[in-house]
Amino acid sequence: MTAQPDIPYVDISTENTFTFHAPKYSNWKCYMFGNRPGGVGITYIPQEGQVPNAWVRFWMWVFLDCLWVKEK
Repeated sequence: MTAQPDIPYVDISTENTFTFHAPKYSNWKCYMFGNRPGGVGITYIPQEGQVPNAWVRFWMWVFLDCLWVKEK
């Protein structure tokens, strides 16, 4: 008997069917490197539970001009 590989967000059943699960995203959005809401640039939405704390967000703003916005 062979062990099934551990692939995140994928379930492999005994009938050889695959089920994909999309990760849940947080309600925070990071506008990176000078980008602002409504602008055209790089944005990043972390997964739920992976949002940096306020200290890290502050220093990202100071040094990298990244704006973190909590969406409603």
